[in-house]
Amino acid sequence: MSNSQVSRIRAAEIEPYRARGGQLRMVLHPGSVGSRSGYMGTAVLQPGEHVVEHFHPYSEEFLFVVNGDLVLEVEGENWTLGAGEGIYVPIGKRHRLRNVGTTESLTVYHIGPLAPDPSLAHVDTEVLGEPAAGEQADSAAGTARVLFMMKVAEEKREDFLTAYEKVRFSVAATPGHIRDQICQSPEDPRSWLIASEWTSIADFFSWEKSEDHKELVRPMRECYSEPEFRSFTVVAETLATWS
Repeated sequence: MSNSQVSRIRAAEIEPYRARGGQLRMVLHPGSVGSRSGYMGTAVLQPGEHVVEHFHPYSEEFLFVVNGDLVLEVEGENWTLGAGEGIYVPIGKRHRLRNVGTTESLTVYHIGPLAPDPSLAHVDTEVLGEPAAGEQADSAAGTARVLFMMKVAEEKREDFLTAYEKVRFSVAATPGHIRDQICQSPEDPRSWLIASEWTSIADFFSWEKSEDHKELVRPMRECYSEPEFRSFTVVAETLATWS
């Protein structure tokens, strides 16, 4: 028997994520409803808009067009789609969704099974508005790094990680969030660090001050002590050249 409950979420009340193109809303997912097999959302594209090319290393994708005229590019092959049509994308296939019509399009997507980590669920192979070849750009400049350090007693370790599991799936669907990491000190197993990256400090505080966030992190707060918080804005980033 599953302990999950029937949950209803209104897509219109979710702030859209725009960094990958169009308006993407993750509606039903582990952080919002406790799902364990996958997640579902909507993609709204205006004429000429597209969702950047990406692939899912662990998941299949199912798309259903509610309205609009679209082209789904899969590994270089174009599939035209219209209202009432569905299409299946196998695991690992690179794909890009484009609105080629003259009206707004709405597509419902389902991704499953879940990746072992939210950061592995979706891999972009291009960046929205990426500069042309030869142009120099420091894409990390202006983004935010947030560091949160705390002490966790050994007897509370499992409860702490269980509570964080819900938080990380929820924050992965938050507009402005880029990535999240949880780290444990090898010298002092009681010392933990949560490091997150955001498009801006404002995006982080918008999430951090929300009532939903306060309720979501309550179980975590019961597991740690001596919290320390630091936030930084990235000035420049150096990428490795050895690979």
